[in-house]
Amino acid sequence: MQRLSSRSCGSAQHLRSTLLTGLAVCVLACGGAQSNTHTTGDLRSAQTQASSDSLPYGDLQVNPSASLLQSQCGEASYEQCNALDDDCNGIIDDDCGYEGGDVQVTVGWNSGADIDLYVTDPSGATLYYNEKHRRSRIGGHLDHDARGDCRKEQRNARTENAYWPSPAKPGKYRVELHYFSPCAHGSTTDATVSVMVDNQLLGAYSFRLEPEERIEALSFVKR
Repeated sequence: MQRLSSRSCGSAQHLRSTLLTGLAVCVLACGGAQSNTHTTGDLRSAQTQASSDSLPYGDLQVNPSASLLQSQCGEASYEQCNALDDDCNGIIDDDCGYEGGDVQVTVGWNSGADIDLYVTDPSGATLYYNEKHRRSRIGGHLDHDARGDCRKEQRNARTENAYWPSPAKPGKYRVELHYFSPCAHGSTTDATVSVMVDNQLLGAYSFRLEPEERIEALSFVKR
């Protein structure tokens, strides 16, 4: 839905990333200055089983602030609209009003804040809330944009979702989060990002965000 014109994905930011156990991780940065963004560190990477040719993704990079969430899903579990695949069927939040696909990225958060999802796909297009940027030429679609308590009457007002239908284009996908506004009822907010690739869970990660903070959450390469 339409936002104020001052919301722009081109605002200056610092991005960060470093090594996480069992995952290929590095530190990334985008130049510029913003009072509450983080300083970057040295570039680091590691070859792990997560980048094995037997998996549908590689070169996984995760922000060092992330906490890896252990899967608690089960076939008999009830699917909630919480950015998790509760019923283990390879689709995040099915029946919540947004779509899965060959690639699916979903964020959910625990406060009334307005959190924005940005996903850059292999075409170079970045999907986000703006009407002109909700679709990419390779089929990507940000099909659920939410405003938290800024529009709390909306269904699933604390989740956003982007997907690429089969066959999703191979290449690099980059996921960013931006804490746009507290909406009068949010402060520090915990956000969960889950990623599915070819109906396999790439991972579910928790991030703690402060107002106006923007981070590169993770990136991966789909084969």
